[in-house]
Amino acid sequence: MIAFDHVDLALGGFSLTDISFTIETGEYFFIIGPSGAGKTIILEALAGLHVPDRGRILLGAKDMSLIPPELRGVGLVYQDYSLFPHMTVEKNIAFGLKMHRRPPPEVKRTVDGLLARFGIEHLRDRATLTLSGGEMQRVALARALAISPDVLLLDEPLSALDPGAKEHFIHVLRDIHQENGLTIIQVSHDRHEILSLGTSMAVIMDGCLQQKGSVREVFAAPVSRRVAEFIGYENVIDGVLTAPRAGECLVDAGGMHLHAPCTGRRAGPVTVCISADEVFVHPRGVFPADHENTHPGIVTSLTQAGYLTRARIDAGPTVVAVMIRETAEAMALKVGSPVTVSFRKNAVRFVGQ
Repeated sequence: MIAFDHVDLALGGFSLTDISFTIETGEYFFIIGPSGAGKTIILEALAGLHVPDRGRILLGAKDMSLIPPELRGVGLVYQDYSLFPHMTVEKNIAFGLKMHRRPPPEVKRTVDGLLARFGIEHLRDRATLTLSGGEMQRVALARALAISPDVLLLDEPLSALDPGAKEHFIHVLRDIHQENGLTIIQVSHDRHEILSLGTSMAVIMDGCLQQKGSVREVFAAPVSRRVAEFIGYENVIDGVLTAPRAGECLVDAGGMHLHAPCTGRRAGPVTVCISADEVFVHPRGVFPADHENTHPGIVTSLTQAGYLTRARIDAGPTVVAVMIRETAEAMALKVGSPVTVSFRKNAVRFVGQ
């Protein structure tokens, strides 16, 4: 188990303030937040590159500040991969093993195995400056794994990859995590990465912890509008809870009446969030029987993004829906089209307490 215990850490004009959370052994843990929030500093503190001004970082019951960086059993992969440009691929991967004074036969066996695992045997003698982004990513991961770390730290490792390569490496990272029971801590902005890989997560903003919990808990109940918007909820809507009852609430949101699951909430102002991919668009007059929420609206904008279409719809409040492009084309959607939007009750999630 890794624990941040009321950690303060100031670097230049930036400070982490009172950071406290735990990461269980074997978790795939995500640290997310806006640029400049302090995410990379947390990874570097775990790796031993920074010492807290106050508080402790614990590995089990032991204060990690007492453990030199090279003895922490931590592998770190930066966003830019930070490969050694004066070394070949093979020597990059072997570097940590040689620093730990592993015998040459073990070094060769480990490096050969990692070159094979990541499909980069043909790059063995290449200079790292000649590699593509995907190739550098493979080498950086292999180098970090060569020392058989207890904890793997990843600083936005997939951000420079194209969608196809990114999907491939999501599978690679999932396999690494599941096969080795490795604790992985990854910084990311990508909702797809988090939902595909993560078990738990922490949201950091302005150097402060905003929310920590399982991935399911955080996405089901973001603690604030800012957190909800950051983790990707396109529809964050203010309203008034008017009719609480056992298991269900009715929220008046600017004339749109939302049915939502809830227990123990009192009548009064609330904020709810709905993911755009859980909002469905139909021709006007179509009302799906299995959707508790159906509302008439008018399309106000359409945006294409690859194979997806994003529609903004005035349904009282503005609602954003995402659908595959063929669906929008089959409906002949255009700005001004009258439509019905619908979503299930369980798609409506409350923000905050």
